[in-house]
Amino acid sequence: FEKKYLWASNGQITNEDDLIAEFSEGYGFVFMSGHGSPNTWGDHFPGVPGNRAGASFTGLTVSSIRAWLPFFKIPVFPMDTLDNDGKPSVVLIGGCHNSQFNVSIIEGILDVLPYVEFLKNLGFDNLERSMWCHGFGVPECFSWYMVKLKDRGAIATMGNTGLGYGVLGEDCLIGGLDGGICIEFFKQYGQNGYHILGDAYAQTLISYINTFDMEEDDHIKSLQQWVLLGDPTLMIGGYSE
Repeated sequence: FEKKYLWASNGQITNEDDLIAEFSEGYGFVFMSGHGSPNTWGDHFPGVPGNRAGASFTGLTVSSIRAWLPFFKIPVFPMDTLDNDGKPSVVLIGGCHNSQFNVSIIEGILDVLPYVEFLKNLGFDNLERSMWCHGFGVPECFSWYMVKLKDRGAIATMGNTGLGYGVLGEDCLIGGLDGGICIEFFKQYGQNGYHILGDAYAQTLISYINTFDMEEDDHIKSLQQWVLLGDPTLMIGGYSE
């Protein structure tokens, strides 16, 4: 495979247009390592200047429908503009909740209820929500929406149904958790020769279990929440004629 790096640190990705344009070129694999929700994936600029609120950018979004004005933007569903026709990718998504498949438009919008002051003043005190959509109306989670795009987007995705954990510093590539499990998948495919999608996915989980302490909660959670959405019988890259 020829590799193309879009990093915040090399200036190749600064907004959603950058990612959509590059993704639309068509790649066998795409590895997205950043921050997420059921609706969106993004990242921070190097050094996180001005703290997280001002140093993050949106890389790709399912839905612009939201509970406040303006209630949507054009395009309403930005992911629909991916244009890698005939070249759907196997996509690994590092981030929180991108594969949280129990979402809907209404439930996502209702995430804002705990922040509506007049409801609290009326005595409504049990408004806590847990969709992680932050008030956006999300019809289907990021990972599945990408797979269901016809003849484009992704042919399969792997990502987290819950909060994805990471390791800082020099152990970021060997300490397991979200980043480690994604890297292990590429090892199983590239070095160990597992080219059937489900085999590579299963061997990734087996290797993770054999490598890390399964009595530690963060490792258990990282393993259980990393789901494959797609056909496990897929031969990655197709069969030779």
